[in-house]
Amino acid sequence: MKELSNGVLVIPSLNPDEKLIELLQKASAYFLDIIVVNDGSEEEIIFEKIKKTFSQVHLLKHKTNKGKGVALKTAMRYFLSSSLFSSYTGIITADADGQHEIADIISLDKQLGKNKKKSFIIGYRDLNSKVMPIRSKMGNKITAFLFSSLYGIKLKDTQSGLRAFSKDIIPWVLSVSGARFEYEMNMLIKIKNTKYQIIEIPITTKYETNHKSHFRSFVDSIRVLKVLLSGIIKFIIAGLIAGLADIGLFAFLSSIILVDKSSLAINLLISSVVARIFSSIINFVFNRFITFGGTKISKKSILKYYILWIIQLALSYAIVLLLTSLLGGGKIIIKLIVDLVLALLSYQVQLKWVFTKKRK
Repeated sequence: MKELSNGVLVIPSLNPDEKLIELLQKASAYFLDIIVVNDGSEEEIIFEKIKKTFSQVHLLKHKTNKGKGVALKTAMRYFLSSSLFSSYTGIITADADGQHEIADIISLDKQLGKNKKKSFIIGYRDLNSKVMPIRSKMGNKITAFLFSSLYGIKLKDTQSGLRAFSKDIIPWVLSVSGARFEYEMNMLIKIKNTKYQIIEIPITTKYETNHKSHFRSFVDSIRVLKVLLSGIIKFIIAGLIAGLADIGLFAFLSSIILVDKSSLAINLLISSVVARIFSSIINFVFNRFITFGGTKISKKSILKYYILWIIQLALSYAIVLLLTSLLGGGKIIIKLIVDLVLALLSYQVQLKWVFTKKRK
């Protein structure tokens, strides 16, 4: 008796070759339903062959190339809207270029059967494998390091296209922004603010010398990098807005509070505290709702934020006072430099402690 799959296999495709046919031949022995999206391919020969050969393939088409992200969304909407797929647990996404072994695709499907709810499954490659080209190896390792540093989630492989989603989280996956290759990175970033579980399972590390990819090295790398750095960019914007308010109010107060030179410490203390209280409110609200994607303000996050705030304020005051006294002036420039360094440290603390969520 044929073993039934838990999910529907989804394959976005642009100008495929015979490798797609080979993948479908292997996959059709296990999957009863497969969705292939023709993302505006120039030639129809392969897709005509698919129509004639594979009865279980649901072939969808974009008139023009819209990108991998849009192709995946087209397949997911079709999956949710059709009663043909009502009995399935979810979907498995794979690339059309022959880089995924059928055994690994089936492994993700079986894992999907074990974790039926709130599951986001990723097949990870061995980034130390000798078969992986040095450029790809370094690129993947750097991306994984940056991702972990910027978002506090350690993943073995952030670039893998072999993934599986339980049916209940697909509406959320559809809500994630992105049209091309950056879409898959955006999923990983946005999942931090959900209760969904990330499961990683090992897959074969496979690279072929004649590998055909539609990843446009410069354009798509910039798209992915832009998404990857979006968190720190938002944090910097929040810091700049709050920082301008802080420095502006600090400069104003320090100029109107009339004290003699021996009372420099009092001048700096009053100016720093009042300016920082005002700017902290702006910074907290921006980071809670925009940088770290929160939906509400909790007492715990407020408490943690202001513990960090007090420590950061004390360090800023002490260091600025020390350097201003040693250098005999230049307190505004010194404060700018000191607060910039402290802000970079603050990002990591807010990410991993203030606004973090308990995850499995």
